[in-house]
Amino acid sequence: MNLDYLKEYEPLYIIGHKNPDTDTIISSKILSDIFNYYGIKSEYAILEDNYELDDYNKLMINDCLTYKPTIITKDKLKLNNYFLVDHNDPIQSVGDNVNVVGGIDHHTDTKKINNLLLTDYCCTALYIYSLFKDKYEFSNIQKHQIYMAFLNDSKFTKSSRYKKKDEELVKTLGLNSDYSSLFKQYFIPTDLSLGVKEVFKNGYKRHNLSGVEFESSYIESFNNNYLEEYITLIKNYPHNFLGIWINYETDNTYAYFKYNDTIKQFDYDFIASRATTITNDVLNYLNKKEFIKTK
Repeated sequence: MNLDYLKEYEPLYIIGHKNPDTDTIISSKILSDIFNYYGIKSEYAILEDNYELDDYNKLMINDCLTYKPTIITKDKLKLNNYFLVDHNDPIQSVGDNVNVVGGIDHHTDTKKINNLLLTDYCCTALYIYSLFKDKYEFSNIQKHQIYMAFLNDSKFTKSSRYKKKDEELVKTLGLNSDYSSLFKQYFIPTDLSLGVKEVFKNGYKRHNLSGVEFESSYIESFNNNYLEEYITLIKNYPHNFLGIWINYETDNTYAYFKYNDTIKQFDYDFIASRATTITNDVLNYLNKKEFIKTK
């Protein structure tokens, strides 16, 4: 990464995607710390709307970080320079027609930004750690923050995106590896007490794969009690949509991709990652155009 190049754009605002999870928050905070250490005036930031935390991510963030990001108002949005983390499509945060000078991410390359560092590590914060661990002295607090991002994005190592290289790097953090206990301590399923409609856009994102735009969300539960209602909401949604239902009791994942009034179902007998496994299957499906009519 050309740090001298980034100095040309300070103050630099490090920003993750809307509807943030633990990884996007920790990545923006850690990277702003590192950039400032190297003399690049940086702030970790959020936009003034669509950055609410759910209870699950709030619990994990509050355990490791006093979260005080700089808030970018709409009238100042196009006046700043941005560096994206945990996404590489501006539509997931600042939108088009703003100056994005780089990014660090672990999702599919959208080819929309330059100066992008892309990885297959299971979380962006862990990738940032791998990039700088031999040249920047991470504090114990920062290591804990990175570890929390890892736990969240790897689903406590349950996710299909968790690989051997993640395991080896995480060990160097020197923290608790009793993942079952940590899952019980931190994991909070999606609150379905008011019905699926109220949380239909839990984990909401916008995507553009091969020129196809669609939205997505997911529900995390310990049963399938409201699954049929969730499927109905997907079928009736007015735009292209990818809905994902994860059952942690059985470790099954069900994905439903609505595209042009057709719907394709993907079933997995494991915790499937939206960022890798499911979106790759959606992309393959789009390329083959094997559509199934919505009933």
